[in-house]
Amino acid sequence: MDKSALYSKALLESIHEISAGELSHALLRLRSALKKREEMHLYPRILRNVIAALEYRENANVVSAQELDEAIREDILKKLKKNFPEITKEHLHFKIDEKMVGGISITYQDFLFDGTVKGALRKLMKK
Repeated sequence: MDKSALYSKALLESIHEISAGELSHALLRLRSALKKREEMHLYPRILRNVIAALEYRENANVVSAQELDEAIREDILKKLKKNFPEITKEHLHFKIDEKMVGGISITYQDFLFDGTVKGALRKLMKK
């Protein structure tokens, strides 16, 4: 893992559930630490990494082997809303993974649903 990724991970862990004022202090501390270490060139990349990670957490990513029809997409949204009422249709991002044999996987924040064929086989192998 490169230095910017390490700094990004540390910053993400330190800003979990903090206020906006505390966030600005965390960013100032990071800038100060980078200046002392003469690594300020990493600052823009770290910020891009953190922003991308935060945006990723806001969206539910649904990966399937093939295109899902609208009825299935609506069903997925309805089921996710039971546990995560803040999710809207705009939060759902559907992707196709042609390497996937079948099923779907859903990630949202720290939640992972693995309904893939590979995941089912992995569970069977553990038993």
